Amino acid sequence: MKVGRLVAISGPGLSAGFALAGVPVLEATDSLDAARQIDHLLDEANTSVLLIDEPLFRGLPEEVRRNLHRAAFPVVIPVPGPDWTKESTAHEYIVEILRRAIGYRVRLQ
Repeated sequence: MKVGRLVAISGPGLSAGFALAGVPVLEATDSLDAARQIDHLLDEANTSVLLIDEPLFRGLPEEVRRNLHRAAFPVVIPVPGPDWTKESTAHEYIVEILRRAIGYRVRLQ
């Protein structure tokens, strides 16, 4: 089993919260900057879980997102910002992470 570290990539707005929680944070000014940070993390090969600000994740080039989806590590978790106008979909992220990890879609109740 691979043991690695947890890293977050976010804009300046979320980085303080991750840092206060003890998570190493790489700040990105935009999605292209985030893509460069991700390439650097993949070269290091010791990151197991990557938390990324959802707007940055959505703006990543398609090739970067495809490579992340194909790779076993790091497990990428887009972190949505607060949206008080709709119901949270956090469980959908968890189900997708479990599907990737075990190769089977589970149903959470």
